[in-house]
Amino acid sequence: MRLHATLLPLAFAFLAALPVFGQTSAPGQRQSLLEIFWRGIELPTYFIIAGSFVVIALIIEHFLAVRRVSIVPAAQINEARQQIEARRFRECLDGLRGSSTYFAQVMSTALQHARHGFDAMHAAALEKSGELSSRMFRKAEYLNIIGNLGPLLGLLGTVWGMIRAFGELGAAGGAGGDLAKGISEALVNTFGGLALAILGIGFYGVCRNRIDSLTVAATVESLDLLEYFRPAPAGVSNDPISEPTDVGRTRTAQPRRPSTSSSDPNAARPR
Repeated sequence: MRLHATLLPLAFAFLAALPVFGQTSAPGQRQSLLEIFWRGIELPTYFIIAGSFVVIALIIEHFLAVRRVSIVPAAQINEARQQIEARRFRECLDGLRGSSTYFAQVMSTALQHARHGFDAMHAAALEKSGELSSRMFRKAEYLNIIGNLGPLLGLLGTVWGMIRAFGELGAAGGAGGDLAKGISEALVNTFGGLALAILGIGFYGVCRNRIDSLTVAATVESLDLLEYFRPAPAGVSNDPISEPTDVGRTRTAQPRRPSTSSSDPNAARPR
């Protein structure tokens, strides 16, 4: 809905400007920039315009979908930590399953492998994180593809326009002024292609950096919570604690707090 609300005014403004673009100047009169742009439109120009709308749509969709609240929500992380420390594993898993955030999907996938031990949980979290981040990177990759195609489409339109200008000049036996006019109109496509490349490739770098920083932060938070389920080191005697039967069935997935600096080996266990 927000995407449509943003693109519709742009489309109406473009349609409203068409009558102005279509006006032509009298022979011998200096053309305005808008007239040059309008007369320089070739077939590749329509692909450049379509690519521009696609790039704008992808940029808007990215900033609406890739946000801290949807990737690494602090409130959800704190709630999951408190539930794990309180041994409310089933409640934690059910809450994460009902959420679509990046952190919730990674953490819930790890908890579902608790019966196979800590190593399986750790590997499942990394695998799910890689899957989700790759999906987001692939969507941002379209900005790079369209941005790199922009100059090529512009060059194609320019060559197309110059071929037509030279053809008309030769058929009419015109002077050099007509040739210069045709070349200026043909260069409109080069301008449009470069503008599309700047927009697409520029925002591609911005989107990649945002995806990388947020997904890494969410993965680190997930792996940090999984440390509660790491088995005790060999040779360390600890009092038995209740097994997380609501999540897994093996003692290798029993939660514990990360080791503290205390000299008492039992201090690493929550009481």
